[in-house]
Amino acid sequence: MNNYIVSYDRGTVPAYRTFHDAFVKHPDIKNWWHYIKSCYIVKTTLSANELSDHFTTCAKEAGIPTTHLVMKVDLSDRQGMLIKDAWTWLKSNG
Repeated sequence: MNNYIVSYDRGTVPAYRTFHDAFVKHPDIKNWWHYIKSCYIVKTTLSANELSDHFTTCAKEAGIPTTHLVMKVDLSDRQGMLIKDAWTWLKSNG
């Protein structure tokens, strides 16, 4: 199982909820984190390429920009300023 960060251009799009619901319901996305507006961290068995393809498909169907970056991350090496719930998720999934 890998953790990937998916960073994208969210902008102000009315169909964002449509995108979100389609993106996180993929059966190979086992858990996800979305405490920063234009960023997801996903725990998945998908490869970076497969996750990127899934993002693109969901974005196109929702009519939002497809610009994005998928990168594998090490959740045990982290730092920043986040709310407590975000840190709890990172600690329990890292």
